Amino acid sequence: MVSIQCGNGGICTEHVECNEAGEEGFVHDVYMDGTDVGDVCVPASEVQQVDLAKLVIREFKRIAWPASELVVQPPEGKTLVNFETNFYTLDSEPVTKEITIAKQKVTLRALRSAYTFHFGDGTSTQSSSPGRPHPHLDVTHSYQQVGEVAVSLDVTYAGEYRIGDGEWTAIPDTLTVTGAAQNLEVVEALPQLVLR
Repeated sequence: MVSIQCGNGGICTEHVECNEAGEEGFVHDVYMDGTDVGDVCVPASEVQQVDLAKLVIREFKRIAWPASELVVQPPEGKTLVNFETNFYTLDSEPVTKEITIAKQKVTLRALRSAYTFHFGDGTSTQSSSPGRPHPHLDVTHSYQQVGEVAVSLDVTYAGEYRIGDGEWTAIPDTLTVTGAAQNLEVVEALPQLVLR
């Protein structure tokens, strides 16, 4: 099978017509088994075009993008029942990777577009905000009963790419990275008599 390499995002539009052994085709910059064999007159029936955009989307989904680290306040794995517990992450910056597709340099950029906070009691909330440390309380949850819960944070990435130094193009799909669970103990504050 013959692969056509195109410099305009994988869509070959500037074909030059040719005729090889009586069969009509087009002149292409052709790679066979990964080797550039130059400009060749290829019959239309034997050509498999490389759709670079599809390859980029496939690579975007294949790459292991990082999970976001969940921070819980109060710290040290304990919170109070009927108390606003604060959740946030400091991971909010875009993540960039450079890869090679069809012998072209492609830059992928993953942007955190949504955060899903799982509170471990059967409830969760999705936010475009990564939350913020105290005293800002962007993402909070109040537990109604004591016990141990496993809390976690999933992050949804939107993506964009550019070929070489070209314009950034949005990737139409998103992907979600599941964060590791961490234990949180919900306790009750009890009054204590202090003698002086």
